[in-house]
Amino acid sequence: MVTNQPLSANEMIDNNLQLPVLVKVIDMPKGYVDSLHHHKWHQVIFPIKGLLQTQVGSYQYLLPHTSALFVPATLVHESIALTNTTFIGIYINPAYCFKNEKQIRTVFLTPFIKELIQEIRRQYLQMAGNKELLNLLQVLHDQIKHSDDVTFQLLLPQDRRLKQIFNKLTETPILDWSLKVWGEEVGASERTLSRLFVKEFKTSFPLWRQQIRLIYSLSLLNEDRTIQSIADAVGYHNDSSYIKAFKSYFDMTPQQFKHNNNRTYYEL
Repeated sequence: MVTNQPLSANEMIDNNLQLPVLVKVIDMPKGYVDSLHHHKWHQVIFPIKGLLQTQVGSYQYLLPHTSALFVPATLVHESIALTNTTFIGIYINPAYCFKNEKQIRTVFLTPFIKELIQEIRRQYLQMAGNKELLNLLQVLHDQIKHSDDVTFQLLLPQDRRLKQIFNKLTETPILDWSLKVWGEEVGASERTLSRLFVKEFKTSFPLWRQQIRLIYSLSLLNEDRTIQSIADAVGYHNDSSYIKAFKSYFDMTPQQFKHNNNRTYYEL
């Protein structure tokens, strides 16, 4: 028996080439992979809840509810739901606006941008005219161009030995091996690995490992866990060290992130 399936974004685009914008709410269960694909139109990925990771080339962009991602038309990307995730996808027809945008951009979600995206969705659902929608899209364009670029990126290693470390640490961030032990694991000297981290990431191994741990902890903050248990799970000896590092990197405490994620900002 054939069942009716929701149209994909690309199918919606093919059926509505005369429109300036399309809006789609997408639910992705934890672990779901939207494998490598591209869209004919630009896309703005706007998380409502959960944690989404989008990979473009050698970069992984992590999208909590505090940020959005602008993906230019035809750019190949892949998204993975690190937790149960819901996001709004806004697909913008480059024939109407954002005409010369070629660069992926991360966007800090101010209250104004959040409300603007919701207003675009409301006007779309109410089948507003192209003029009204284009006015809103122009404001969105200006906001994206002038937004602080704050979404967190994990640069994937190029060297095969660093890739082994990256894969193992993202699976088990609590691992506290020294660079010497990692060298024995991947077949390289401690000095060689240290040089590779500086070459590829312009930073030291401990700082790079801390970044991975902090980013991984975001998905745990969506769960019903204490801050102490999360700190333990990502390799911190106490919650105060974790809180200090988190605030330094994300400019908010873990509790503030957890609180904000549990608030209802959006109408669906």
